[in-house]
Amino acid sequence: MKRILFIAPSLRLGGMERMLVTISNRLAAEGYDVTVMILDDMTDLKDALDKRVKLSRKPYKSHLGQKIPYLRHKMYDDGMWEKRATPRELYRYYVGGEVYDAEIAFFRGLSVKIVSGSTNRDAVHLAWVHSDFRTARGYQNNFRSMDEVDEAYRRMDHVVCVSNDALDGFVKTVGDTGNLTAVYNMLPAEEIRRKAREPAAVRTEKGRLHAVIVARLEDRIKGHLRLIDAVFRLRDEGRDITLAVIGDGEDRRKIEQHIGEKNASSCIVMTGGQLNPYPYIREADLLICASYYEGFNLTVAEALILGTPVLSTDCTGPREILDGGKYGMIVENSEEGLYDGLKKLYDDPELLKSYTEKAAQRSAFFDEDKIFAQLTELLSDKKK
Repeated sequence: MKRILFIAPSLRLGGMERMLVTISNRLAAEGYDVTVMILDDMTDLKDALDKRVKLSRKPYKSHLGQKIPYLRHKMYDDGMWEKRATPRELYRYYVGGEVYDAEIAFFRGLSVKIVSGSTNRDAVHLAWVHSDFRTARGYQNNFRSMDEVDEAYRRMDHVVCVSNDALDGFVKTVGDTGNLTAVYNMLPAEEIRRKAREPAAVRTEKGRLHAVIVARLEDRIKGHLRLIDAVFRLRDEGRDITLAVIGDGEDRRKIEQHIGEKNASSCIVMTGGQLNPYPYIREADLLICASYYEGFNLTVAEALILGTPVLSTDCTGPREILDGGKYGMIVENSEEGLYDGLKKLYDDPELLKSYTEKAAQRSAFFDEDKIFAQLTELLSDKKK
């Protein structure tokens, strides 16, 4: 039985974390011995893990920076020691003497630095790239230079990018490390459809056009505020549009205040984080991705699986999933783009209907078994 180790920051509600759960559960169901190591204490998705998956938490090594948050935030990312330590020292502290057949950094930054220091020469080493590095932040966390980032990724047998655009962004930012491959995120389509039939936990009011955004509440990435402004403008012009905001995160209070300042609480509802977001997507007329940047964006793909049409800003991931606009509307990456796209779909019901039909056509693109086969092949492909 192959032993697999995933290292990730946390199991909070988020796209990367949900994908970690999906892959871990499938591997466990197929007979792999899977361990998920998290470095933080956020475990919202803990109960979604298959009982056969081992969950461990290895906290950051105690240091002065943990006691002085200003220093930790301004100077040292995840901590003083993690940035100063060599990859091998990190590996010794976090992984120790445990022996695995595959060691996987499932997120950028510290996870990659840890796995790059592996002393287990027989293991297959992988690192996941979930974002477009041209716009994403955090991939330099705990590294002292871009040369160290480059070296860490070169030590991997495979660097798995979740889209071809994400791969291109990696090459343009870090470089061609000679071990890059693109594998789309694995989506359990039947499970998504089954969960979508369950009742939504929070009731939402629905206008003539009811949209939903499912994303971590982090405005600088996900663009919630500009979407709210676009919806408010259309409402102010007399269009009956409602929006459900599904998710939680650091900007929750800021977004709530923004909705209050616009007096838009009657048409924009925040549900908080939802372990099962699929009923909200299925019941919506439209799923919106308002992101400034993405790597893949799970909710766009999940909406297509459920036959819900998509409007997305022009960014990595959604552009590729929607085949450049063939299977969903892609708009300029701005508030004006969101406003114009929503206006067109509201004013032209036949256009919205056509995107609904195209969403159903695209759902066949996400072949879970094919993607799983690609992943298991990588787990056995020792290059370095």
